[in-house]
Amino acid sequence: MAAYNFPSAPDENFKEFLRKSEKIEGERLQAAIPRDYFEPRVARGILGFAVSWALYIGAIAGVALAPHWLLWIPLWIVAGLGGWGLHCIAHDCGHGSFSRSRKFNFAVGHVSLLPLIYPFHAWRHVHNLHHSHTNNLELDTDWRPVPAALYDRMPFHEKVIYHGTRTWAFWGGTINYWRESGFRPGYFPKREARRDVRRSMVFVLAVCVLYFTPLIWFTGVTGFLIYFVAPWLATHAWFSATTLMHHSSSDVPYLTNEHWTRNASRLLVTTDYVYPKWLLFLTHNISIHTAHHVAPVVPYYNLRKAQAALKAAYPGMVREEKVKISQLARIVRRLHFYDTESGYYTDFSRTRIAPADAEPVPVKTS
Repeated sequence: MAAYNFPSAPDENFKEFLRKSEKIEGERLQAAIPRDYFEPRVARGILGFAVSWALYIGAIAGVALAPHWLLWIPLWIVAGLGGWGLHCIAHDCGHGSFSRSRKFNFAVGHVSLLPLIYPFHAWRHVHNLHHSHTNNLELDTDWRPVPAALYDRMPFHEKVIYHGTRTWAFWGGTINYWRESGFRPGYFPKREARRDVRRSMVFVLAVCVLYFTPLIWFTGVTGFLIYFVAPWLATHAWFSATTLMHHSSSDVPYLTNEHWTRNASRLLVTTDYVYPKWLLFLTHNISIHTAHHVAPVVPYYNLRKAQAALKAAYPGMVREEKVKISQLARIVRRLHFYDTESGYYTDFSRTRIAPADAEPVPVKTS
């Protein structure tokens, strides 16, 4: 995306955001988190790894043993939760917070992403780009909205994908990212990254041959769909919904290079959701995401304490909401395009969405 000088007509909400951004510029945000919170406990990490694998495999076994096919749907959702939990373990591995051993982190990360058949290093390098450019309109790789004028110039198939993944097919948003970068070493500009991705691809493809061949042999294509594809889709649904909600809100702008700052991208643009304790446990605290953006090397089991430290050091800066399905519904119903005037959002009808998520304000056209 070319360099832009947006928003062209920022309102008071955007100016207030910039004031907050300026207030924390130059701060060492990580210094607010005690150093002992950065220390990994490998046994605790392995416990999370084992719990998520047990949930994933147990749910698939439940599908095989279920007396009626109607039970498959909730079991697929549970399998997806297990697969998403494994992704969250891989997430720690990718940031080096699972253990102090780089090789061990990479080994666990590769195994953890198998339910998604996602080459670990492909995911790791793309995810690092997201951390380096969070909510940067020009460079972020996750859920970046495009201006309506750019959408109008897209090829038809790209319009279909963009429209679907911002609305009814939001659950496929991470499938699209996987399609774009998971098996394309050329996607990455650095030679070392391309080499890493090729190695991860070899591992994933070898496991696919070893697993899919007997699965299809003994259960047929139907078994492949029931025991792998459906849990794979469910895992992506958890993946997509979680990341979309973290990084999309009517009152959080995406920023051009002119306004983007590293500290704002770490502290001000992520919405954390308060999960029930059981869901926090099974998703390895992934919803406590601001502390993770500030200090990616904090292990998942220390994120709650790290978040509390950040809230004490920067009162009013950390965004937290109690999770509700209505919040996801509001995002997919209304937050579609980047509004070049306000810096926030319009929907597909080009109606501006007020930053406080009030009633839409029609955009004046000349």
